[in-house]
Amino acid sequence: MTNLFEDFLLDIGLSWTLAKYVPFIICLMLGFLLFKIWMKVQLKVWIKIVVLTVDCSLPFSLYFFFYPIYQPDLFNKAYVPKMQPDDIPTQTTLAVVVLPGCPYCLQTTAVMNRLAAQNSKLHIVYYFVSEDPEAMKIFRRKLHKRIALKSGIDATRWMLAAEGVFPSYLLYDDKQLKRAWHNTTFGVRALDELRAYK
Repeated sequence: MTNLFEDFLLDIGLSWTLAKYVPFIICLMLGFLLFKIWMKVQLKVWIKIVVLTVDCSLPFSLYFFFYPIYQPDLFNKAYVPKMQPDDIPTQTTLAVVVLPGCPYCLQTTAVMNRLAAQNSKLHIVYYFVSEDPEAMKIFRRKLHKRIALKSGIDATRWMLAAEGVFPSYLLYDDKQLKRAWHNTTFGVRALDELRAYK
């Protein structure tokens, strides 16, 4: 989900949102610098316009091509599950509902490890909606020791709470659901909310 530059910005204390957008601002500044340089070159007007357009937009376009901004990075959209599990956490917990064998679910581990380090008051628990001991071992190796794993506990209702979208993220506080995000709506805005939660 992040690249080396974003990781560096997060490491020096920037928010998830700023770490996402600062590289784009730098690319725009680089494009403007290229524009200033090419303005001094003597070329035919139509060639100059083509070169300026390509050169000025190239840094931003290339960065966006490799690290795009998605809708959840702009808007913090949550959903309301139609069904809740019986096994609701009692403390402030982010429940990450995952399906073993799902590559997107496995990709969440790096982000959740960083989030666990950023907010020690937030408990993160991975809920597996099917029994797969091998997948749990893989997740355990990748996850921080503070992040718990649970499987087989109320799995059907957790699957219904996630509405069949994996991974899904449900934030609980005092046995109350505060927010819920699907994989397609979970971005840097949600991560900043969780980083600052309580």
